[in-house]
Amino acid sequence: VKGRFLKEAELAGKLSHPSIISIHDVGEDYELTYMAMELLDGKDLDSFCQKDTLLPLRKILYIIAETADALNYAHSQGVIHRDVKPGNIMLLKNGHVKVTDFGIAKAMSSSHTKTGIILGTPNYMSPDQINGRQIDGRSDIFSLGVVFFQLLTGRLPFGGKTLTELFYQITQTKHPSAREINPKVMRPCEQLIDKALAKDPNQRFQRAADFAKYLKMLGEKIDRVKAEKKSASKKTVGFQNR
Repeated sequence: VKGRFLKEAELAGKLSHPSIISIHDVGEDYELTYMAMELLDGKDLDSFCQKDTLLPLRKILYIIAETADALNYAHSQGVIHRDVKPGNIMLLKNGHVKVTDFGIAKAMSSSHTKTGIILGTPNYMSPDQINGRQIDGRSDIFSLGVVFFQLLTGRLPFGGKTLTELFYQITQTKHPSAREINPKVMRPCEQLIDKALAKDPNQRFQRAADFAKYLKMLGEKIDRVKAEKKSASKKTVGFQNR
């Protein structure tokens, strides 16, 4: 446990990104091993994963894009998170996003974790993790796709009464349509989910930055449409006043 704790500090401590929690210090004081990290003021995304607490679509796109950017940076530094889930993503009161808890993160070049050992939160695991394959950043992308689906619909894309059933769903069964669960979900969102949740890593976004890019493009398109509607509305009001 102590070894894993210090490994987390080592991996997370070398990551310096606006959307990743900062590690300030780590050390030992007699029998106490400690890690001092940034104090965050906000809520984790678990608070926004129920049907009656869903966030606006534009906000969800921003959160997932920021998280994808943070993961892309971690991957570029040779670190895979391996436990991407709502409880490890914080939405701060100032509107920013922070990815937390690199407790089971793994250096891509590391051999500390043997193939076949499963670490992570079952509902958010990628097929690659479940099958005990050598994983890379695309596993985190799958997990983030699950979070995206949950934020949009208020439910998980995969489930099961037993772990075996859940793992079968994740590895063998296509996820349900997000639009059928929540008609407010835009078709482009569903296309992004389909790409992120591809069973084969080669069919997913190959970099988290690519996922972030399309999320931002969609967000910007929504902003333009809203701006155009607002502008048209003002012109109509102005014409009527004349």
